[in-house]
Amino acid sequence: MKSPEMIIFVAFAVANVCRLLAYIPQISILLRQNDPAAVSSATWLLFAVSNGVTAVYAAWIVGDAVMATTFIANTICCVMIVALVYYKRQQMRRKYRCSRSADFQESSC
Repeated sequence: MKSPEMIIFVAFAVANVCRLLAYIPQISILLRQNDPAAVSSATWLLFAVSNGVTAVYAAWIVGDAVMATTFIANTICCVMIVALVYYKRQQMRRKYRCSRSADFQESSC
């Protein structure tokens, strides 16, 4: 019979692999769509900070490199989502300004 520690470790590992895979649809949607209005960058930023702090905790307090690496990967995915939202919103603002202003030349838009 497996020890409770091993069961918890396996559950943690499986849950976090699934969580890492769950970022893929959000990232792929952001890469394909021009309008990121439905994505809350504040929420994803909070997730990034939470995962980052947990990675530091896992590395320095718990001393678990695997756990720290897992949360670093989660942090990277969250930061990627925040960066994509920011980039897409900047693109939308630029297109809006270009379409609203006759002063912009085609090359600057």
